[in-house]
Amino acid sequence: MTTPTEHRPTGRPLEDAERWELGVDENAAPVYVSLANVPGVTVAGTPGAGKTSAVNKFVCDLAPAAAVQIVGFDGKVSRASEGDYADLVKRMFAFCGDDLDEANALFKRLVELRRRRPSIIGDVLDVNNMWHVGPSRLWPLTAVLIDEAHTFFREYRGDDAETKRLAALTAENARLVEDLVKKGRSVGILTILISQKTTGDATPTFIRDVCPVGLSFAQKTVEAAVAALGDDIRNRPDASPVTLQDPAYVGVAVMAMQGRPGYTRIRSPYVSDAARVAEAASHLTADPALCLDTLLDTTGHTNPGDDGPDGTAVSPSKP
Repeated sequence: MTTPTEHRPTGRPLEDAERWELGVDENAAPVYVSLANVPGVTVAGTPGAGKTSAVNKFVCDLAPAAAVQIVGFDGKVSRASEGDYADLVKRMFAFCGDDLDEANALFKRLVELRRRRPSIIGDVLDVNNMWHVGPSRLWPLTAVLIDEAHTFFREYRGDDAETKRLAALTAENARLVEDLVKKGRSVGILTILISQKTTGDATPTFIRDVCPVGLSFAQKTVEAAVAALGDDIRNRPDASPVTLQDPAYVGVAVMAMQGRPGYTRIRSPYVSDAARVAEAASHLTADPALCLDTLLDTTGHTNPGDDGPDGTAVSPSKP
């Protein structure tokens, strides 16, 4: 676990775009997480512990897949060029920094997508759960990356008008993201929340506790480890991310694996050539809402309520 590894993305589509290869375990065996039917993932850890590298690998591996679209939020920068996603933003159909008004507008846009998809999924995909047929170019898995997530949910306390306005915004942000996590699974929306810690003051528990996949890089306190991995980590001090504070463990995370008992340590690799991969795949970037319009046009279906005053169907993408 103390031996750093490096991953150079091939730039070719994965055979299976429905899983995330996190790295290798203590036996050097690849560790995968299935993304099918997963509504949310939490990634926690102290600054510089390896969170960004893990997310970079996720983006770079899935970037060549037209059946995946990505939207990014980064609460520690004002624009993408200032932060960790400068090399990846070309493969994102939208990006938002720490501006709470912009974030609120983008969250609303995503919730509108979440509301549209179930209203037509039965007609255009002939299933009630997208994962029964898998993501496609016109119905892509939509990955919502929310880095420094606490920025968008923090509680503001004060009596002045601006503080009250910001408090209302962050409260609404939390409700909107709750909607994405609780209702987005079957229509192919995956929310990944990245934060230094996932305690209730940083990530609302009504969001955190419905994310079935959680991993944690190094943590300073047992309380932060419990918030990230569940109370049972108290009974496994040898596996706790509190033991990962040595610099040698940068890039090492702990998670409760799907289908495995106990906890697994994972070495996440450093990702090189992220800019090249994002640039090469930038032509695949598309807004999922526009993909939905195209799908409706090609299948001859319309949104519910799109009938004109004379009863004739009106295409959602045309006046």
